[in-house]
Amino acid sequence: MGENRSTRQEERLGGCDIELPEFERMVARLELKSQQTPAAYRFNVALLALLGFAILALIIGSAGTVLLMLVAIPFLLWSGGLHALWTYVWLGKILLLLAVPLWFLVRASLSALLTRFPIPQGLELRREQAPALFEAMDAMRVRMKGPRFHHVLVTGELNAAVVQRPLFGLFGPARNYLILGLPLLESLSPQEALAVVAHEYGHLAGSHGRFGAFIYRLRNTWGTVHAISQQWQGAAGAPLRRMVAWYAPHFNAYTFVLARANEYQADAAAAELVGADVTASALKRVDVSSAHFGKFMEQTFSQTADSPTPPADFCTRWATVANDAPAEQAQRWLRRALAVSRGVSDTHPPLKERLRALQGDAATAAAQAPAPVEGPSAALAWLGACVETVRHSMQQQWLEGVTGPWAQQHQAALEQRQRLDVLCAIEHPTQAEHAERLKLSLACEPQADLAADLASFRTTYPDSALGPYIEGAWRLDNSDETGLHHLEQAIGLDSDATKPVCEKAFAYLKEREDTRADDYQRRWVERDEFERDLAPQLEQLDVTHELRAHELPEAQIATITALIQAHRAGVTGAYLARRVLPAHPGVLTYVLALDLEPAPPRLEMPHDIVDRIARTGAWPAHVIVCALEGKNAVLRARMQALPEASLVLQD
Repeated sequence: MGENRSTRQEERLGGCDIELPEFERMVARLELKSQQTPAAYRFNVALLALLGFAILALIIGSAGTVLLMLVAIPFLLWSGGLHALWTYVWLGKILLLLAVPLWFLVRASLSALLTRFPIPQGLELRREQAPALFEAMDAMRVRMKGPRFHHVLVTGELNAAVVQRPLFGLFGPARNYLILGLPLLESLSPQEALAVVAHEYGHLAGSHGRFGAFIYRLRNTWGTVHAISQQWQGAAGAPLRRMVAWYAPHFNAYTFVLARANEYQADAAAAELVGADVTASALKRVDVSSAHFGKFMEQTFSQTADSPTPPADFCTRWATVANDAPAEQAQRWLRRALAVSRGVSDTHPPLKERLRALQGDAATAAAQAPAPVEGPSAALAWLGACVETVRHSMQQQWLEGVTGPWAQQHQAALEQRQRLDVLCAIEHPTQAEHAERLKLSLACEPQADLAADLASFRTTYPDSALGPYIEGAWRLDNSDETGLHHLEQAIGLDSDATKPVCEKAFAYLKEREDTRADDYQRRWVERDEFERDLAPQLEQLDVTHELRAHELPEAQIATITALIQAHRAGVTGAYLARRVLPAHPGVLTYVLALDLEPAPPRLEMPHDIVDRIARTGAWPAHVIVCALEGKNAVLRARMQALPEASLVLQD
């Protein structure tokens, strides 16, 4: 059997039964239907959910029937003599092949239907600790006529949520949890925070409350069933797999539209309680505060190189700066949030559509970032005397979670600096050492002047894309737009640099609200599609593909020969040729075919030798290594016919 291994491995995302454009078209069509007849649409979703239960019943019933037949076989064997023995032999394998995957399906399906969600985690608040908060919730409950919260939890995230936890998975009486992120409460005014809580409470108090929560949990159930169904094979499994493959995407699309419509209803419920203007202000401030908190976290973790331990006053620091974002920066963050378009990655509608539903088009077009909160924040107003206790508790939880990773990053930074010192002491570095020195300088000393060192590298190695890439990244990090030109030079030298270049340029331009960012995003997507299309042919050897002379320079041939020579045990000969990929003939990729000693005396398996050679070191080009055995044996004559294909190995 022929063995082959690529010297470069890349990740690929798994496929799905419905393409994204098709799902987007389906959602757009269903959204129109939902807007025209919302009551009828909800009824259709309920019918679709019932159909899903019927499909689950069919699947579980089919599995149960097979399992019962398997259980019945020993009784037939006991009562039927020799004839039953032959029946057992004939049916046994079939029943086992069907029963095992179906048993796992039954178990997973019943578990998804009946297993309770984990208990939400957080610091639980009692009424006597935060009377102002509970009084606000009591008043909200009276006005919105909804169920009570059984638990109120505080977490360290900039978020708020309501969680229902039924007694029996999808079914039974539910416990209601309100989850409030302390960083969010530090950012909002009491009225804005009430709007956020009212939105979440609207999912419980509204007409869609229990039904919406039920559908949400059912979506998770079908996600589990759909994933398991991909493993079903055989005459019995294929029809069930096709049934699930048809149903799951349709159910996902129908319920996606329902979930998005529920968000608008929850916004309307919040506006009825506190007013449309306050609700709109809360929506905007949540987006601005989320970006502000992300920047705060980034600045906090930038200290890992200099400090061995994380700050002990993290929560207090955020409380101090939560409303100190510069007005211009806050407006930039808001414009970025308003620029987000409708998609299918999140059931929450984009901010601009939520504001339009609350205030109309004119207010959305002239949207301004909220002014800093005047007076006490929601954290101070609602938590009162216990706010410091809550901050301390969140601080301890944060420290427990980040102290280990923080110490690891600090140690890694120390090792990088030590390595940089070693590299700087080398008077005549190799290309790899010089490149590593530049990269470490960029990481450890981003403000240092690297111009002279970069010029030296680029002069010495003009064909390397790494030089212009590092220079471009360094210049952009220092707000020098000429870095874009250097990044483009890197792509010109090596097209494989396209995605990292586009990522760097996109981040720089997006931060400055430059429309050129869209072009870099488009180019990233095009390159990603190209690489996805190329990957199957690039990483798998097809002996039917065209082979040509490698035409590699002597230096690269010498490197490849040395890599083989260093680990050539069991190898008697080697051939190198260029592969021509039908999908992209211009891509440079090569096949290294090995002649092996006969076994015996060779003790290693062919795949072990191939693995050892493929993993020997840094190959100067993309190479697939294979043994000229099994299906790959047909390559020998074709490669021997190519000029300079045979590599000279020393005995």
